[in-house]
Amino acid sequence: MTGVNMKQINLAGIVANNKSPLAKEGIIKLIARLEQMDVEYIIDKDSARIIETDSDMSKSDVAQKADMIVVLGGDGTMLSVARLMEGRVTPLLGVNLGSLGFLTEFTFDEMVPALEKVLSGDYDYEDRIMLQAHIVHDGKKGAAHIALNDIVIYRGPLGHMIDVHVESNGVFVNDYIADGLIISTPTGSTAYNLSSGGPIVYPSLNSIIINPICSHTLSNRPVVVPDNVEVGVSLSPGFTGEAVATFDGQVSFGLNTRAKILISRSRDVTRIIQSPFKNYYERLRGKLKWGDTIREKAF
Repeated sequence: MTGVNMKQINLAGIVANNKSPLAKEGIIKLIARLEQMDVEYIIDKDSARIIETDSDMSKSDVAQKADMIVVLGGDGTMLSVARLMEGRVTPLLGVNLGSLGFLTEFTFDEMVPALEKVLSGDYDYEDRIMLQAHIVHDGKKGAAHIALNDIVIYRGPLGHMIDVHVESNGVFVNDYIADGLIISTPTGSTAYNLSSGGPIVYPSLNSIIINPICSHTLSNRPVVVPDNVEVGVSLSPGFTGEAVATFDGQVSFGLNTRAKILISRSRDVTRIIQSPFKNYYERLRGKLKWGDTIREKAF
C-alpha cells in the first residue's frame, strides 16, 4: 500500500547503529535541525551514548512514543525497530550508513533534506506487509513472532541437510531436502532470498516467497504464493537431526520433529518513507550494480 501522509509530526524519534562511524555526525545534524524547527525529539539510550549524553529511553520506548523515527544504520537496524512497533504504524525514515541497505531509502547527504520534507508533511510512504508465525509444539500454539524480511529454517550446528515438509492452507506443497528454507515477504526478497537464487518481488505486492536453500533436487525452485494463505512448515517425521528457525535473523528458536511453524500475513505493517530522490529501479541498479560490465571493471 502506498500513500501520502500529511500528519503533523510533534515528536521525532532517533535510533542509530552505534557501530557506524557516521552515527555521531548524523545524530548531531539531526538534533540541530530538529531544534531549529522547534520539533521535540527523543533518542534511545544506546544512541545517546554515541554523542556522549544521557537518555532513559529504550529503543522500544522510542518505537512506542514517537510520531516518526529516523533510523541511522543499515537494514538490520531498520528491522530491529520495525519489530518493536507492536501494531503502531509509525513512519520510518531510514538513512543508510552501510554499504548496501535496501530498507534504508536515504543516503547520509539526503538525510536533512528528507527530514525537512517529512516535517512539512510532504512525503510518500509504503506500508510493507509483515509475517507472523506461531510455533506449535505437541499441538500447543505458542506466542506469535513477527518478521519484516523473512523467516528462515536452516540446518543445525552439525551442518547436515534438513528434510522440510511444506503446506499451503493445509494442502501439501513439497518436501524439501535442503540446507534450509526461506519464507520471505516482498520486502525481504532482496535479502537472503536474493542471495539464495530467489526472485526480486516488488515490495508493495501482496505475496509470500517460499525458497529452498541449496536444495538436493535441482528441479526445486522458489514459489510465490498469495499473502492470504497460511504456510505450514515442519520437519519431516523421519528426520533425526536438529534445525533452527530465525525471524529477520534477530530471534531464533530450536526445532524438532514435534514442532510446526504456521506462517501467515501479520495484521501489522511497517510504514517506510519513500525517497523522492530516486525510484525503486534506480536503487536496484545502483545497489546491485546492474549495467556494470567486465570491460568497465577491467584494469
